[in-house]
Amino acid sequence: MNDVTSRVQEIAARATALYSRPTVALEIVRLAGEPQVDTRAIKECIEQDPALTGKILRVVNSSFFGLRREVADLNQALALLGVKPLKLLVLGFSLPDEMFAQMAAEQLEWYWTTTLTRAVAARLLCNELWQQDGDEALVAGLMQDIGILALLRELGPPYARLLSGVIDQRADLAALERDSLGFDHVELSAALMRQWHLPQRLIDAVAAPKHIDRLAKLISPDADLARVLHLAEMLAQVVSQRRLSVLPDLLDAGGAYRDLTKGRLLVLVEKLQPQVDQLAEVLAVELPRDRNYVQVLTSAHEQMSELTEELASSMRQHRSEDQAYTELLSEARDLTRAMQLFLHGARTPTTAGTPVTDSASGHAPHARPDVGKTLARAGIENCVGVVALLQQLSAIVPLSRARRQELSLLLLESQSDNLLADAHFDPTPQVRRALEAVCRDHLRGDFAIVPLTASQMAAVLPNCERRAAIAVANDVIGQVTGGTVRQPAPAATQAFTLSAGVATVAVVPKNFDPWRLVESAERCLYAARVCNTNSVKSIEI
Repeated sequence: MNDVTSRVQEIAARATALYSRPTVALEIVRLAGEPQVDTRAIKECIEQDPALTGKILRVVNSSFFGLRREVADLNQALALLGVKPLKLLVLGFSLPDEMFAQMAAEQLEWYWTTTLTRAVAARLLCNELWQQDGDEALVAGLMQDIGILALLRELGPPYARLLSGVIDQRADLAALERDSLGFDHVELSAALMRQWHLPQRLIDAVAAPKHIDRLAKLISPDADLARVLHLAEMLAQVVSQRRLSVLPDLLDAGGAYRDLTKGRLLVLVEKLQPQVDQLAEVLAVELPRDRNYVQVLTSAHEQMSELTEELASSMRQHRSEDQAYTELLSEARDLTRAMQLFLHGARTPTTAGTPVTDSASGHAPHARPDVGKTLARAGIENCVGVVALLQQLSAIVPLSRARRQELSLLLLESQSDNLLADAHFDPTPQVRRALEAVCRDHLRGDFAIVPLTASQMAAVLPNCERRAAIAVANDVIGQVTGGTVRQPAPAATQAFTLSAGVATVAVVPKNFDPWRLVESAERCLYAARVCNTNSVKSIEI
């Protein structure tokens, strides 16, 4: 078990101990899994929880389910719906109330808006595009974000501040979590679902990596549920979080998975909001009244059609999503500190408070060593390496703009894994040789390698898209740590890790400041470093 997995498991175990899954839900799972299902035992089990019984009957009787006659009791619900849908409803609507205790009103509203939109969208996608029953997809959508609740409880104010920043800036929460913690809340949700012994099919759908190419190639019969959940998540981000930049990925994934066109998407969204409102009313959840999913989708389509070079140029004067992302990431250092405290048994206070700081300096702890100091604007004139890097970038930026080519910057840093490592062993020459070899083999044009400090170097990669730059970083790490470049030496004395940060500007706008590329790559390098393992983090500006 690697370090990241152990962190996730530890938080899941702690959260499970604090928030035991209601006995009724666990018993329903057991009864429904028996070879001969006893419907009477299931009914009697649900009736042990009057509040849950009332909630289930309200949901079943709502227009959300569209039954032709009113259901008066659980016997009728079982007869009309069957055991499986009723079991799924129990699982989806029996989260412990204590899990929501740490959420501020704004966060709670954001959570429920996203969660209900995703859940209903998953159900609609199953029904409309896959012609399948959507009850499993509904519950998977409801469960996917429970990791947010556990992180709020365990990491306290630092995570609450990150969540508030994500809401304000409409940023990518999961990406920020991976860059600051090494994992995201969805991974934690899947771990919690395992602890609660939920159906494996639901766990697999939530845990599946949400990558279009990978999901499109899966041929397992359970892959459809993961695809549905991926589309539902992106749709919820567009219409409920107003992250309009996600729409192109949504359309790409929809086309790859199930021939989802713009027209079909609009029809789905027209049905989506009324059903979300119905489910929210049944669950007594207050959602924002000024929501208009169709209007948001229309705005996203308009933004896609207007994304010209002039718009890209003007983005420097506006607060772009990537700028907001890098700013939030730089402010997340106290979240990394909170995770360290958690892992060492000192829980962060769960009441609102000031950011975690170093008592001696008054600054956020775990300030970035070496690169953070090297790239600080105040001392940049004193660093020959960074001055040389900026000179290289300043020469390349206008050429990349004129040729309409992508421009990537890769930062690499080596760190010793062993406090007893041989002080005379320096991996930097091996890293540089590997970097030069990989760049020559994989890139279509010139490149420049610039030493920064004793343990860090930069590679300026013109005409290199983000994925290609990530591939270069991964190949270098694989060569150096895999033994093809590294000199033979005892593992105990020569062990080290490589961290890499990649920043790419896909369309170089007018008057582009090269410092933005350096700063973005440095923040990604910091995020890779805190993973404490060979790691690559990247961002596109």
